[in-house]
Amino acid sequence: MTLPDAERYVLGAIMLSRTALDEVSEILTPGDMSVPAHETIYTAIRALHDADHPTDVVAVTDELLRQGALVGNLDAAFLHTLTSDVPTAANAAYYAHMVKSASKRRKVREAISRAAAAADDDTVTADDALEIARAAFDEVDADTSRGVEAIGDWYLDFLGSLGEKPSYTPTPWYDLNQLIYGFRDGGMYVVAADTGNGKTIVALQIARALAAERPVLYVSLEMGRDEIAARLAAQTGQVFLGSINRHQLADSDWRALNAHRQEIERLPLSIVTSDEVSTIPQIKAKVRATARRYRRNPVVVVDYLQLLTSHTQVENRQQEVAGFSRSLKLAAQQWSVPVIALSQLRRGQAGQKKQEPTLHDLRESGQIANDADVVLLLHRKPVKAAADELKVIVGKNRQGQTGEASLVFQGQFARVLSKYQANEQINFEQRSKG
Repeated sequence: MTLPDAERYVLGAIMLSRTALDEVSEILTPGDMSVPAHETIYTAIRALHDADHPTDVVAVTDELLRQGALVGNLDAAFLHTLTSDVPTAANAAYYAHMVKSASKRRKVREAISRAAAAADDDTVTADDALEIARAAFDEVDADTSRGVEAIGDWYLDFLGSLGEKPSYTPTPWYDLNQLIYGFRDGGMYVVAADTGNGKTIVALQIARALAAERPVLYVSLEMGRDEIAARLAAQTGQVFLGSINRHQLADSDWRALNAHRQEIERLPLSIVTSDEVSTIPQIKAKVRATARRYRRNPVVVVDYLQLLTSHTQVENRQQEVAGFSRSLKLAAQQWSVPVIALSQLRRGQAGQKKQEPTLHDLRESGQIANDADVVLLLHRKPVKAAADELKVIVGKNRQGQTGEASLVFQGQFARVLSKYQANEQINFEQRSKG
């Protein structure tokens, strides 16, 4: 496929699918298009998208007509050809990466040409030629071409912010809040555990608590929506998860589930699964879609990091996971929301006594610990000791102290309680029996 063909495919796909447009918007800028007419079309589509207007072929045609841009070969018939020639919009991101790669190469060639011209110009000093070359290559990377602020440009604002209460959204557990305060906008939080130690249950309970105050996007790459819904139902209704999974519910179970149904339905909680997303650009597209619905960027929970995939080639799996981690860290800062990433721990050898996890046990990449603002390591004690105790080890805390919080794991209800909450429940049950 030629580069112009790839650009036409992308344009057709994003006029057919809003999801494809969200993905492509994270990859391409209008200047990445090599054909001027394609750049004009993409600019119009992005303008409609940013204004939250329809972006189908009719809307784009009207927008270009309004701009007076429908001239020559760029006409309504050409726009309709773009959409009719696309068999599916599902591969838009793949071709967008192809266009992006070609754009970078084109800009590198342009930078080389400018540098060579300066070097060959006898009227330009050697030092000036070197500076022209540096500037040319800086412009290839959009990040390095941004302006640089001096500390005096923003330090007064920083001092003013010290008079305000720090903005943290608390976790569901008082003991843990004493250590990490809660979740801070722009922070990356890692919840790590070995298989079967409750990281999804913990993450879902966090997501449900946060959704009481703000939108949440839960990216489930391991479980389907029904499995997630079953755990939410068990948590809120105090109904045995096994009974829900087996569809063997007593009348009292149905009453409990119905009593909490509206509580769950009202939550600004969006759940997407692996049949919808598997890459970082796809997650970013879902964030944009969620933000449009709720008019606010959502907290993002990724369950779990090692199940993400990538369209780019890397040397090894460790490097790939490191890339996922870094992307989520930058996204948290860009969106100004907490990003909570679940992670697997390395499995111990067979027959080896189970030890409390450390940062070194984070699976496949030490970069995860480097990127995280807070790392929570989950450890359930062996059954013979205390099957219901879940220790949350704060292995890293960039904003405060490390330590541990001892919680009560109730797997039958797919939830975790503080010891105070568990004791209150026991006292309530005893009073009810009395």
